[in-house]
Amino acid sequence: MKPNAYSQRLLESLEVFEQQMQSRKLADEPKSVAQQVLQWTKGQPLLTKSLLDLLLKSETKIARGEEAVQVEKIIRNCLIKNFKQDSLTLGIRKNLYIKNLIRLSNKNDGEFSNREQNYLNNLQKELGLSQQQSNSIREQYLPAFKQGKLNKLSLENSATIIDQDAPEPKGAKSYQDLIVLLENSPFYQELNATNISNSPSHKQSFNPFKLLKFKSLWLVPALLFLVFIVKKFPRPANVSTVTKTSMEPASNSCALNLVNFQSPRLSLGERLLTNNQQNNYLNPKSKTALYAATASFSKCNYSLAQQRFEQALTISKNNPEIRIYSNNAQAMTQEHLKIAVSVPLGNKPAVAWEILRGVAQAQTELNQQGGIDGKLLVVQIVNDNNNPELVRELAQHLADDYSIMAVIGHGDSKTSLAAAAIYQKKGLVMVSPTSSSSSLSGVGSYIMRTTPSVAVLAETLSSYALDSSLKKVAICQDSSDTASASFAKEFGADIEDNGGKIAGIACDFAQEDFNPVSVMEAAVAQDAEALLLAASVRGINQAISLAQANQNRLPLLGSHKFHTYETLKTGQAAMADMVLSVPWLPEIDSSSKFNQDATELWGEQVGWSTAMSYDATQVIIQGLAQASSRQELQAILTSRDFAVAGATGKFQFRQGDRLGGAILAYIGKPAPDSPGYQFLQLKGDRNQQSVK
Repeated sequence: MKPNAYSQRLLESLEVFEQQMQSRKLADEPKSVAQQVLQWTKGQPLLTKSLLDLLLKSETKIARGEEAVQVEKIIRNCLIKNFKQDSLTLGIRKNLYIKNLIRLSNKNDGEFSNREQNYLNNLQKELGLSQQQSNSIREQYLPAFKQGKLNKLSLENSATIIDQDAPEPKGAKSYQDLIVLLENSPFYQELNATNISNSPSHKQSFNPFKLLKFKSLWLVPALLFLVFIVKKFPRPANVSTVTKTSMEPASNSCALNLVNFQSPRLSLGERLLTNNQQNNYLNPKSKTALYAATASFSKCNYSLAQQRFEQALTISKNNPEIRIYSNNAQAMTQEHLKIAVSVPLGNKPAVAWEILRGVAQAQTELNQQGGIDGKLLVVQIVNDNNNPELVRELAQHLADDYSIMAVIGHGDSKTSLAAAAIYQKKGLVMVSPTSSSSSLSGVGSYIMRTTPSVAVLAETLSSYALDSSLKKVAICQDSSDTASASFAKEFGADIEDNGGKIAGIACDFAQEDFNPVSVMEAAVAQDAEALLLAASVRGINQAISLAQANQNRLPLLGSHKFHTYETLKTGQAAMADMVLSVPWLPEIDSSSKFNQDATELWGEQVGWSTAMSYDATQVIIQGLAQASSRQELQAILTSRDFAVAGATGKFQFRQGDRLGGAILAYIGKPAPDSPGYQFLQLKGDRNQQSVK
């Protein structure tokens, strides 16, 4: 059968795709990737072309044997997002719903718990299906399943439902043969109905969910396609095969994994959340092992997943996401406790990793010691992109998942405030390691933080400025960030209350037309004696540009948000001698167990965000040692005699705020001939430092 014009263009697209994947080394088996695409799109030209383009744009290396997993990830994360309300993807969205329905039905013969029912309801919304559409799928599928008319499918199977009694047909030998088979399938006719309905060969409409009743119309092409896959692309001998002997026993752990499929932003280990295009943070050599590990985890083969995560760690030692997943894989094989950590992995991977390192270190220590009463700790990672609207949605999901005992997060004050009301209402403890805004103080009895409040940090820095005779200070802040605005307000009030002045300049890092040169000219014209940079995480680059425009004319003061290695890497000489107040400095506790263990674990020195997230995790761990519910945990953490042994020694809370002061640091070189700058402890005059 000769392909028509549509299939000819599709054939050309497939061949071009295969060549590009091969030349750019994006897949071990490009043809296997293409056949997975066709399995989902059933050869619909526009849909197939769109999915092929998304796979090329993702720049993700697809390892042999992981084609199905990676194609489905692109479909869920990208394709459906772009075409969610488009009837073109309706067949795919329905198949995804069927696939997950099968996953749950395999577990309990079509009967669902409240948690599983909630998962299906959320999945329906994610896929853009109406209630009527989801009900129709259930009505046509579940009765057949319960009556034993359909096979129970394993987690590895595709969304295509295949009857075991159908005869085995001859296989297709090329893309062209496969396209001909697909064009004869009812799925292709329905998918094409919206954009080639005038074509004589595609006028007939067809409901794909009548397939269960009309097996003769679809079983032959479906099985032809299956045989084509098996015969044309046999599994290589060097790829580990999951067998009954290597598979972990089925348990309620697998049911917990199913909850995560409702969002690509959550993972226990079944997907990688760090942006794969950020090669500075994800070693490309570890990608193959990582994708194999996540695939094994999603199939509940935890032993094999842990082996592969550990293999990836030998290449990317300082990757905390991998370490957490490896710990999770070990913990999932037995009774465990579960918490979550929410960080901006998608757009601020460096910031997110600093927080995750503290969580991973505390989790590793606990699990190596045998856990809490034999229960190991599982950590669910959440990627919230520091987006308040997204955070609210994710916080609601975490609060509704009663297997989660507490949350560490969020990455900044704005997102922590967005989530706080939800956690408070649902009775879920949130411990933020990096949110310092004054607005967070007393916001709720379930809300705590391990970093000192802005009031403490700002007062420490303002006292230094006044003691150094810097009595007139120009202030730059980020009006879009509550922590930045709080810091600037507290600092300014302290300066004026103690006889100093604030220079009258307009400086806002959030302004689109921010001009560092104009700001510096205004500060100098106002006879400012120092310049405070109260930046947010998002505004650090603008603040660094202002420091460069300063050209060392005014002494620089900075908030704790500058205490990142991004500042040292980008700012360098322009930021030299800047004084800032921070919650913790590794130099002070260089001989402490936490600091030594951190250096050994990650192969590098860690910053205050890591220390504070370690403390936040220890808060929850030490609370869980005495609590068996969310309410008990909150009661223990808020008791006046509760003290935590953390990275920085023992500390306590009052109304959710950590008691204790801040430390003054400056950016300098530990020795005159040192190649780079570091954060050093300030002792007396910063120009006369005694170097350790």
